[in-house]
Amino acid sequence: MTPTLAQISQDTLREKILHTFEVARHAWEIPLHIGPIDISITKSIWFLWIGAAATFLILFVGSRLLKDRPGAYQVIVEEVYGFGRNLGGQVGEEGKKWFPYTLSLFVFILVLNLMGLIPNTYPVTANISFTLVLALLTFILTQYEGFRRNGAGTYLKSFAPPGLPAKIFMVPFMWGIEILGEFTKPLTLGMRLYANILAGHLIIYVFLGLILYFGTVVAIVSVPLSVVFYAFEIFVAILQAYIFAILTQVYIELAMFRDH
Repeated sequence: MTPTLAQISQDTLREKILHTFEVARHAWEIPLHIGPIDISITKSIWFLWIGAAATFLILFVGSRLLKDRPGAYQVIVEEVYGFGRNLGGQVGEEGKKWFPYTLSLFVFILVLNLMGLIPNTYPVTANISFTLVLALLTFILTQYEGFRRNGAGTYLKSFAPPGLPAKIFMVPFMWGIEILGEFTKPLTLGMRLYANILAGHLIIYVFLGLILYFGTVVAIVSVPLSVVFYAFEIFVAILQAYIFAILTQVYIELAMFRDH
C-alpha cells in the first residue's frame, strides 16, 4: 500500500521533493556539443523561445488581425500598444522612432516575467546571463545612436563639457567618469531585472520550503504569505519590464541629444 503523506517522515518527504525538483530541472534538456563547446538546449532556452513566440503573436500577428469590432485579443493588443506608446519621445520627439524596439522589449520581458510565475516553467529573467545580454544590447544601441546622430567627434567631446577649470586634469577625469557611467547604466539595468525577479522567486520558495523543515503546521502561515508574495510578484513583473524598457529608451535618447 502506498504510504500516505502523514506516514512519510519529514526527511523522506524533503528528499523526495528535492529529487522531483532536480528531475524536473533537467526534463527539458537536449544535450548538444560542438567539440568541447556545450550548446545544449536547456529548459531556460525552451522558455526563451516560447516567450519570443508569444511576443511575436501579441505584436506582429495581433497588428494584422485588426477588426472594426475588436474581440478580446485585439483589445489586449491595443491596450499594450497604447501603454507602450508613451515610451517613445522621453527626451525629444525624434526619439519616438525607437518606440517599436522599446515596446517589443517591454512585451518580451513582461511575457518572460509572467511566464516564469507559472508552475513547472523557468524564470528566464532570473538568469543573469540573459539579463546582461539585454543590457549589452542596450549599450550597443545607445552608443550606435550617439555616434550616428552626433558624429564621433561631437559625441566624444560631449563627455567633457566646455569651460572646465584646470582642463589638463579635469578633462581626463570627466572622460573617465562619463565612460564609466556609459558602462554602468546598462549594467544596472541587467542587474536590477535579474535581482528583482530572482529575489521574488526565492522568497516564495523559502516560505514554502519552511513546510519541509518544520512540518505542515507551518503551512497555516507560510502558504498565505506565499500567495501574497505571488500576487506581489505579478506587480513586480510588470514594473520591472516597464523600468527596463523606459530606461533603455531614455539612455538611447540621451545619447541622441548628447550635444544639447
